[in-house]
Formats: sequence, C-alpha cells, structure tokens
Amino acid sequence: MKLPKILTAFAATAILLATGAGVTAEQQGSFFEGVDWKNKVVTVTGEGIVPPGSVNYTQAKGMASKAARADAYRKIGELVNGVRVEGETTVENMLTTKDTVKMRVDATIKGAKILNETFLSDGGYRVTVQVPLFGVSNSLAGAVFERNSTVEPFADPVVEVAPSVQQYDSSTPVKRRIEVTSQSKVTVEEYVPSTPVPTTPAPTTPYRSPLTRMSVSTLGNADLQKLQADSLTISEPIYQPTAYANSQVSYETPATVQSQMKKKTVAEYASMAEGDYTGLIVDCRGLGLEPVMSPVIKNINGTKIYGHKNLDIDRVIREGMADYSSDVDNVSRAGDNPIVVKAVSLDNFNSNPVVAIPDSNRILIENHATQFLKDLRVVFLFD
Repeated sequence: MKLPKILTAFAATAILLATGAGVTAEQQGSFFEGVDWKNKVVTVTGEGIVPPGSVNYTQAKGMASKAARADAYRKIGELVNGVRVEGETTVENMLTTKDTVKMRVDATIKGAKILNETFLSDGGYRVTVQVPLFGVSNSLAGAVFERNSTVEPFADPVVEVAPSVQQYDSSTPVKRRIEVTSQSKVTVEEYVPSTPVPTTPAPTTPYRSPLTRMSVSTLGNADLQKLQADSLTISEPIYQPTAYANSQVSYETPATVQSQMKKKTVAEYASMAEGDYTGLIVDCRGLGLEPVMSPVIKNINGTKIYGHKNLDIDRVIREGMADYSSDVDNVSRAGDNPIVVKAVSLDNFNSNPVVAIPDSNRILIENHATQFLKDLRVVFLFD
C-alpha cells in the first residue's frame, strides 16, 4: 500500500531536480547579503529542502518554500535587531523598552519583500527577502522612529570664532573639493568663552576694631553713629555688604566682540553666506565611522549642529538623514555644489562626526541661506 506514495515522492523530487537544473545565477538573482548602508536595505537569503514525507510535486514545493521563508525571516530578524539606531542603541535595545516599537518591527519583518525564489539543483528551495531601512512603506525607520512634537531650530554659530574659508569655488569639481579638503590642516581647539572681569574692585576684608574686637561690618547704623560721636578713629574703610550687593557690576568687553555677540536673525546669518551651497559632505575616512540610522554632527565643543530633532521626521523616515559612501564619485545627494569639511574625530561609539568650530560655523551660516541641512542633503564619506 505504501509503494505508490514512495514512488510519488521520488517522482516529486525528480521534478524539483529537473526544474532547478536549468536555473542560472542570473535567474536566481545576485544580492548583497546583510545590512547595506549604501542602498539602505537589509537583505538575506533563506533555504529549505524537500521534506521526505512529501507525496507530490505541489506539496514538496510548498513545504520547501515554507521552510526557506521561515529561515529567511529568522535571519532577517537577527540582522534587523543588530542595526544601530544611534550610538550603541540597537533596534533590539528598543524592542525591550517599547512594546509599540516591537509590534511595528515584527510587522515590518513579516512584510519583508520577496525579491527572488527558486528551486535549486540539489532539490532545495531558496528565497531572498529584503527590508528597506528607510521608505514610506514597511521600512525599519517607520517602525523605530517616534514623531517629534516640535522641530528644534538649528544651532547658532559661535559668533566669537570666524567661519572657515573654503579652498575652492563653485567651479571646482566635487572630487577635487574632497581631495583638497582631505589634505588641509584643521584647527581643533575648543572655544572656551572668557570669563568677564568685574571693573568694580572686590571688597576688602571686614575691618575688626581693636577696641571692640567686633567686625565693624556687623554694626548697625546706631552703633556706627555712637563710634563717630565718641571720636573713635577707624583707619580702614568700613565694608558694608548691603551697599556692595546693590551696586551695579560692569564688565569689560571690547566693542568689536560686543557687536559679534549680539544674536543675529536668520536673515542676518544668511547674509554672511558665500557659496550658495547645495549640500554637505563630511569626510570621515580613516576614523572608523560606524553607520547608524540617526547620526548627529557635532562641533568640537559638543554642540549638535545636525540631528533628527532638527528635521521633519516623516522626511527622515522616507529618505534617511544621510548617505554613507566609500566612493568619492557617489556623493550626488549633496548636489553639484556641496561644501566639504573634514571630521576631526568621532563621538558616541564612533557614530557621530565631530567637526572643528570654524567648519561648523561655516556649515550653519551657509545652511541659513540655502537650507541644505533641512533638505537632508548630507553625505558621509567613510572607509
């Protein structure tokens, strides 16, 4: 009675082998496995085999396909959990603290797009699935990013420090700008605001009368009048703290610095712009930059000059905050007239580029004019 089933199973396996024998590598598809920051996708391939209990071709195909898909979803779940959102915070960290994020991430994995599926020559089954890091539909960013209640304004430049002057003009090819900037020397000193010095002299030590052994500053007006009436001579000035506390303390500040320290309007900052820049390229090569979904650019003082809180979160989900590129010919996101600066270090577990204050000033001033940061026109060059 079991003979027909055994024969049928052999026949099903033979069909699978015959079907897969003619599949070429091009038909199977060639995909980058893992987290691809260049193309902003997570891609995995799962494999399954024909179970020995299958009785016909349809059942064998279905069971092998199911096994391959289960394998793919497991693998892509592991990769997604390890994606860094910012700093050392991974998707997995967020799943343990926010149930809503966990539900959205699970739904994103289940909704992974099937790019390719095929039988193999050995009778197995292969399926390639993909989840976008960013995008309107079923993206990882849509699952993990929370909506901001308000959008924070970009930081103001450090007005006491002159902005950097670029060593190229609008006619310089982008590749040449990157080359020139990479060879330039960057000043990395922090700017520490000087502490104003009071022009009013500090109070003298309270005088202690040798006659009364009492601090004169503790005497009331009636006691002072009595001392004067008794013709007691006090050889040092009487220090009255209340009088000093109510006095006005002025500070020495050069007129040029005073004019610079005045907070400017957006229009005033924009009037200081020079290059009509279309975007920003931060050269992080040689520093070991680690890509993350929510990078921050800081200056050497720790001031954030670019982060997701400055941006429209829906646009961040749709496009991502920056492109990561190891190819100087693949920086088109920054436009045809980008400003190029060199990162001097990295922050927060090698995820955030840090730039010198003159460069951060130049970036912020130019952004006031053309809004390239708001438009997410940012590229990080990395190894």
